[in-house]
This record gives sequence, structure tokens and C-alpha cells, in this order.
Amino acid sequence: MTAEQFKQDILPWSRKLYPMVKRLLKNEVDVQDALQDILIKLWNKRENIQQYEKPEAYVLTMCRNHCLDVLKKKRDQLVDAAEDYRLMNLSQQGVSHEAREKLAIVHQVIEQLPDKYREVIQYREIDGLGFDEIKQMTGFEVPHLRVILSRARVMIKEEIRKIYDYEQRTSRQAVGKVL
Repeated sequence: MTAEQFKQDILPWSRKLYPMVKRLLKNEVDVQDALQDILIKLWNKRENIQQYEKPEAYVLTMCRNHCLDVLKKKRDQLVDAAEDYRLMNLSQQGVSHEAREKLAIVHQVIEQLPDKYREVIQYREIDGLGFDEIKQMTGFEVPHLRVILSRARVMIKEEIRKIYDYEQRTSRQAVGKVL
């Protein structure tokens, strides 16, 4: 595909991409950066685009995935900063060492959840977002979000129960060996 063909065939799609990117990213600077990155990716894959049965669907999917990657990077940065801030506040408030350990275990368990469960539980429980905000970020409907959240909580409880059951068994065994 030549530069002229790219301008003629691919660039008109960027008008369709803008509203979707704007809806997902909201920040105009991020929108412009994302569109530029997407067009660069499209240019680099220009030879492969025409082989798809529906190239426009491919472009839209690529665009959506790129926006989700950008949001995930931002979210991870915000979650790390928020977690650091919370842990700092906990240590300053004189919270016991045991409480900090329990919090760290909960965070480890959350990190081990499958992506969609981890994402929803972090948005709801850690970031304190409402269901409508989470719906906008994930694309899941509110009833589905409630199901995901419920299942995530069950998974977390089960994992924490396993951890504490294991710790109790090992401490009993250690006491038994000492006595």
C-alpha cells in the first residue's frame, strides 16, 4: 500500500476513531496521542490491513484495544500511587503490624485474580468508583458488574481462608514438634 492509498483508504477512518477514543480516554491530550499512535500502528501494518475481510472492523478493534491499554497503564499508575499513599497513612496512624500484613495479603490475593475480576474489584473497593463509572471504563453492564464483584469477593474470601488455614496448620505442627 502506497502513501496515497493509505491517505485515501485509512485516514478517513480516523474521523470515526476520534469519537470512540474521546469517549474512552476523555482527556484531549491522551486522545491526540492515542490517535497518533494508532495511525502509526496502522501505517506499520498497512500491507496486512487489506487482507482482512472487514478492514474497518480490524481498525476499530485495534483502536479500542490501544485505548484500553492506555487506560490500564494509567490505572496501574494510579493504583500504585493510591496504594503507596494508603500504606503510608496506615503506618502513620499507628495501625498494628498485623493489620498491615493482612492488608498486604488481601492485595496479593487481589493481584492473583483473573483480569476482569481484579479490574472490577480494584475500581469498586480500592478506587471507590461507582457502578456507572466502572461501566464506562470496562464496558460491562451494571448487573454483570455486580456478578463479577460478587464472584471476586468469593474468590478473595476463599483464598484468604486457604492462607489462614495453612498458617494455622503449620503453627499447630510447629507447636506439636516443640512439645
